[in-house]
Amino acid sequence: MTRMYQSYRPMADVASRYTKLYYDSISRKHFGKCPFCHGATATFSADNKTGTFFCYGCGARGTRKDFMIRMKEISMPISIPDKDPILAQIYEEAAYYYYEQLMHSDNIGRRYLLKRGITKANMAEYGLGYAPDAFANLYNMMRRQYPQEDLMRSGLFKISQNGNPYDFFRNRVIFPIMDRVGDVIAFGGRVMDDSKPKYINSPESTLFSKRNCLYGYPYDSANRKSGIIICEGYMDYIAVHSAGFSDCAAVLGTALTEEHARLIASDYTEVYLSMDSDGAGIHAAKKSIAVLEKEGLIVRVLDLKPHKDPDEFIRKNPYGAAGFAKRIEQALPAYKFLARHAGNMDELINILIQQVS
Repeated sequence: MTRMYQSYRPMADVASRYTKLYYDSISRKHFGKCPFCHGATATFSADNKTGTFFCYGCGARGTRKDFMIRMKEISMPISIPDKDPILAQIYEEAAYYYYEQLMHSDNIGRRYLLKRGITKANMAEYGLGYAPDAFANLYNMMRRQYPQEDLMRSGLFKISQNGNPYDFFRNRVIFPIMDRVGDVIAFGGRVMDDSKPKYINSPESTLFSKRNCLYGYPYDSANRKSGIIICEGYMDYIAVHSAGFSDCAAVLGTALTEEHARLIASDYTEVYLSMDSDGAGIHAAKKSIAVLEKEGLIVRVLDLKPHKDPDEFIRKNPYGAAGFAKRIEQALPAYKFLARHAGNMDELINILIQQVS
């Protein structure tokens, strides 16, 4: 069975599902018997930093994505435009850096995620990371390998008023954003307190456009249902997906766009909007309905009250995932939701006229 590789996991973590590996501290690589040629000695190596594998026996080599295709974890990707290989490698290495910071030390990022109900297994499954509260840790590591010009155009670094490069993501938990073939193309970062902005995303690049990307979108789902759940943020997506609802995705700090709607309509016939219960969430749902219905999608809206969002609902509702499934069954048709939240009588009458016409 194939599935979409939605989260970032280091090369060794992926390979260790098929062969026992040990870590060599000198080369900083993992070694074991090759899962392809099944040799008797440890000829297979996995390099987390570069996200690549190589067998000295049979010559098999490639990226993490190549490994998963060979192991049939994901299907052979459709034809896609050529990517900038330098930017792709920078993002691969940055993803591992953030992941390693979170997983290999006790830090405020890990404590925050655990407090929010994200388990260590979740952290690994979704490839979460932590950007330390340091001025230029990632930059200082990467400048040994890449020219400053390439690092700056990645969007992961900025220039201070004094002319010094610094890390764009600092003191935030990190969410890697993937494309349709499982490559890291951007990151989202969340603060761990009430400071603003709460979320920031990587600047747009040749790899990444918020108008075209949905976090966690199941591009290559083997068991796709007719409907998909769309929520507002990274934490909501992880809560919903971890609760067993695999057909889900989240917007990246922006409203649903026409591009998003076309993507969804290529795979689904129905959309279940699971936005925040506050005024901003209601406004976002109203705008999304118009965009989605334009593409011929049937839209329903979940009522999560008294909870504010899917993450809180699943964590605090006594029925958890079962309760969330019930709210999906009870989701309001778009016109009923719009009528319930009409701003005035004229708007309500217009909604009802459109429904019967």
